Amino acid sequence: MNTDFYELTPCGGNCTGCEHFCSGECKGCIQSGGKCVKMWDKGCDIYKCCQSHGVTFCGICGEFPCKWLKETICRWEEKGIERLQSLGEEHKKQHMDFEENISRLWKSMGSHGVMTLSTCARGRVSSRPMSVVVIDGKFYCQTDISYLKCIQIRENLNVALCVKNFSIEGKCQILEEPVKYDFFMRAMKKHYLPAALRYSSLPSERVLEITPSLIYLWDYHSGKPYMEFFEFRNNTYRKEWK
Repeated sequence: MNTDFYELTPCGGNCTGCEHFCSGECKGCIQSGGKCVKMWDKGCDIYKCCQSHGVTFCGICGEFPCKWLKETICRWEEKGIERLQSLGEEHKKQHMDFEENISRLWKSMGSHGVMTLSTCARGRVSSRPMSVVVIDGKFYCQTDISYLKCIQIRENLNVALCVKNFSIEGKCQILEEPVKYDFFMRAMKKHYLPAALRYSSLPSERVLEITPSLIYLWDYHSGKPYMEFFEFRNNTYRKEWK
């Protein structure tokens, strides 16, 4: 099975199997900005270093393997450098696979669709169908600024979309009124003319822009199921047979 780089921590680990993470005692390295109750309760220095170098983990850093990392990681893992090097090589392959498959993803997903948008805040999850257009790798729709969707998004930018066999996770930004964005209005009038004429000019209407961080899908080949994962944080691709 290929490495899931979406869950990979800067030091090359994965919090999902940790007892502190599973019990809820720790939110996880990536989710908490480098804090780890087991080792780095004040913030991980490796996490901070990766952030400063603009990489998600050490194995793809231009300065890998640096002297400081060797001295730091060997405190808890003798072969940590070798493992990070191997992860770096696998990441390079998955990145090449991403470049080869990404155009196929957008083509199969299409330029628009009625998609279920899920948002969450204060322990409440809500879902509703939205008329969505896909433009330059992002997802756009519109809704009233006073509605629950905007209220939840203001508190939690993490959202999810679902359409056909595609699941999309990402972050949502609330933009201004639809009529201020020509590219959005052109797409809405082409695919959802009644909605554009009825709602887009209302002063309370807002555009929602969703930037994907992960898109995955189920499919079958000769009756055998598999999943494809497109991870946009690392621009990596992997395929898993089920």
